Amino acid sequence: MTDDQRIVAWGDELIKLHDGFRRDLADLRSSRAGAADLRTHCLAFCDALHAHHEGEDNALFPHLGTEYPELTETLARLRSEHQVVARLLERIRRLLDHGGTGIGAELDRLATELEAHLDYEEEQLVPILNKMLDLPEEV
Repeated sequence: MTDDQRIVAWGDELIKLHDGFRRDLADLRSSRAGAADLRTHCLAFCDALHAHHEGEDNALFPHLGTEYPELTETLARLRSEHQVVARLLERIRRLLDHGGTGIGAELDRLATELEAHLDYEEEQLVPILNKMLDLPEEV
C-alpha cells in the first residue's frame, strides 16, 4: 500500500479528536447551564478525556516508542502531561461532588494545561502518524 492508497491519515484523525476536546472544554467554560447540567457535561468530558489519554498511554505510545525510539523523550513528556491533566480532572470531579464552587477556575487551569499538551502532541506526533499505514488494533 502506498501513501496514495492510505485510507486514514492517523495524525489528521488525532487533530479532529483533539479539536472536539477543545470545543467541548470551551463550551463547558462558557456554559450558562444549571449545576446539574454542568455536572453531567463535565463528568462526561472528564471521562472521555481520561479514556483518550489511557488509550494513548497503554497502546499508542508503547507502539510509537517501539517503532520510533527517537520519540522516547517526547513520549515521556506526553505521559507526564497526562498525569497533570488527570490530577486536574480529579480536582474538577471533587469540586462537582461538593457543589461546584470554584469549578470555573479549575476549568480555566485545565484549558491552559490541555491546550499546551494538545499543541505539543500534535506538533510532535501528527507528522509521524500521518506516515503510518496502520495502528495496533487496541489504539
